[in-house]
Amino acid sequence: MIVAKAVIPNQYWILKQDDRKIGNIEAGPDGFAVKINNQIQTYKTIRNIKQRAAIDFEVPIKAKVRPLANEVNGYPTTTRPHNAIYDVKHQVPLWTKEPRSKSWYAAGWYRVKQKRTWKIVKCPKLIMLERYEYQGPFHDREAAEQ
Repeated sequence: MIVAKAVIPNQYWILKQDDRKIGNIEAGPDGFAVKINNQIQTYKTIRNIKQRAAIDFEVPIKAKVRPLANEVNGYPTTTRPHNAIYDVKHQVPLWTKEPRSKSWYAAGWYRVKQKRTWKIVKCPKLIMLERYEYQGPFHDREAAEQ
């Protein structure tokens, strides 16, 4: 059985039989040229190649698309970050939720002191860190609790 493995999708395939290369298929302006043992045959469509030349086309395995990492400088965020920067003054990684947003959020976990008590907050707004005493950033909640 001859199997066609795509090298360039919809343009170029390598033909293999028993794990050895025996030819190739090239897309051209007039159709597809099948080259096996220095013999060239042309076909109008891939369907014709499958039927007349008895060649099976290998279904390409799609790579799993990893979701974009919701982190800035290694610290977690609550949404996909935009405009990620590192604020040297406050020493925290900052980001916005939208590309044109003017509200800045701090990536990571923080301990924030409000009314004499410490609260653990994930991704607080920058204005909160400017107004209250804080510790952080931390990579996870457990590190913030210690």
